[in-house]
Amino acid sequence: MTKNRASLYVRLSRQASDTNLSLNGMTDDLRELCQREGLTEVSLHVDDGLSGGYRDRPAFAGWIADARTGRADVLLTWHVDRLTREGLNVAAQLLDVVEGKDPATGRLISRPVRLLDVKGLDSDHGETFRMRFVLQAEIARAERERMRERSKSAHRRLAQAGRYRGGFTPYGYKAVPAEDGKGQTLAIEPSEAAAIRECVDRVLSGHTLGRVSRWLNDQGYKPRRTAEWSRRGLQHVLTGDAILGRVSRGGKPVRDAEGAILAPFPAIVTEAESAALKAACNPDGPRKTPMGKQPSRLLSGLLTCFSCHATLTVIRRNGRTAAYRCMSRGHGKPCEAALSVGAEVIEEHVTGRYLAAVGAMPFLRETVITEGVDELAAVDAEIADVMAQVATRATAALFERLTALQAQREELDGTAPTQRVEIVDTGLTVAQWWRDAHLDDRRDALAEAFAVLEVSPGKPGSRIFDAGRLRTEWTS
Repeated sequence: MTKNRASLYVRLSRQASDTNLSLNGMTDDLRELCQREGLTEVSLHVDDGLSGGYRDRPAFAGWIADARTGRADVLLTWHVDRLTREGLNVAAQLLDVVEGKDPATGRLISRPVRLLDVKGLDSDHGETFRMRFVLQAEIARAERERMRERSKSAHRRLAQAGRYRGGFTPYGYKAVPAEDGKGQTLAIEPSEAAAIRECVDRVLSGHTLGRVSRWLNDQGYKPRRTAEWSRRGLQHVLTGDAILGRVSRGGKPVRDAEGAILAPFPAIVTEAESAALKAACNPDGPRKTPMGKQPSRLLSGLLTCFSCHATLTVIRRNGRTAAYRCMSRGHGKPCEAALSVGAEVIEEHVTGRYLAAVGAMPFLRETVITEGVDELAAVDAEIADVMAQVATRATAALFERLTALQAQREELDGTAPTQRVEIVDTGLTVAQWWRDAHLDDRRDALAEAFAVLEVSPGKPGSRIFDAGRLRTEWTS
């Protein structure tokens, strides 16, 4: 049987150094090679825009399968660097495929195949082929490392010059022309930065991420890539490096030649606040706060029964009108009466009583101020980052940097972080604040104002709320 069935493989990279190549050009070259060698094309596998630094490319796996299953007798590719940029690691695997060997045992498991490329590589050339193939694979690997280093250096130079390299703009910032007219830089976007500042205050005051996300959506703040804010999206913004004015690459902060983290853009939060946010959001550990499920009504969890003192539950009457009801009897617990009250009428009554008492007062709010850990937080962040680098690429320079950072941290260890609560006058009255406040915030205000909101049974059939049904006690 003539061994002339050829499986073709093309990988089109999007790296700058490959701009002289095209998918059609490489495919045409391979088909011309088929014609010269008297081969018949049985399949064409194309990986478009995938890195040669990874071996789990779908088309690459299919190309290898053609040889293993006997579908093809010859494997054709444009050049070794189209196959892999991992060097010896993948070169050895490909040699096993060409020779039909099991990579685990070295025994023959399939028929050997021929490997050709447009540049003259031919497995029929014996030892010359093996040496040339392995050498070209290592050259491709080295070139990949050089491209990565050039990209890192370019990114670092732009950051050092305070330049914005384009792409996704972090929330809280906008791209503006640089002062010297060369390229762009990042400036704070006032409304988004104000939203971040408000989120910082709320999270550090103990609000859950779910609740703060609801506030953002209620106020009309739009995230960058999704229709509305989510807990995960907010956590990404508040625990990221961007709001510290830093530049990141691959999820890691960019550093200068001495290893210091670059922060060329204006910061929205301080190092101390960033450290406190990461502890509060706790992205990598067990959750310290509940998910922040949204209360269904203004008085959810605040109204109690006059008889059994159970918290009233929100129900729907006939599937339409909302009401608060004592569910004790339904749960087999003693209670004088299964009382209920219309949700809208009692909410309107409690709101009116609250605003009548305090609506004209100035609205004061608490702000948590985190101080005294800016430098310590920065050192801790750098130590964590260097440790992560050491885990994947241990070098003498990294160990030297880690030693210096640990010594610096020991000097700063005596600096205790402090948090204090500051009362701020918002310039609004309570009534003015209430008008635009979110449901969660209104409910908190009522919970803080009233120690008791106890409901008694009303007259059967009455559609008007009797104020005498509600016993209230104000907090001290």
